Amino acid sequence: MAASQSVLIETDSQNFPQPDRKFVIANARVENCAIIFCNDGFCGMCGYTRAEVMQKPCACNFLYGPRTKRLAVVQMAQALLGSEERKVEIALYSKDGRTAPRSSCL
Repeated sequence: MAASQSVLIETDSQNFPQPDRKFVIANARVENCAIIFCNDGFCGMCGYTRAEVMQKPCACNFLYGPRTKRLAVVQMAQALLGSEERKVEIALYSKDGRTAPRSSCL
């Protein structure tokens, strides 16, 4: 799949150091940019299994919680719809309701 046809969202607490990368890859050609891959780091961070994450929207709305700011959600949606790169800091939550480490989405 060509890079222009997929969306990569990375999350981490320290500007994405190589060994600790946590990410999903999504198919931008399908509705909601469905997640087609997530690495073990992402699964460990959010508490969901790979099977639970697959085919969910790449906006990761299943990780939103009480402190997830509406503006960040809108900014991320605009970036995904416009196929543009943008850095958005957003509060995400793990499966058990804990706040995930500082998250950035590209």
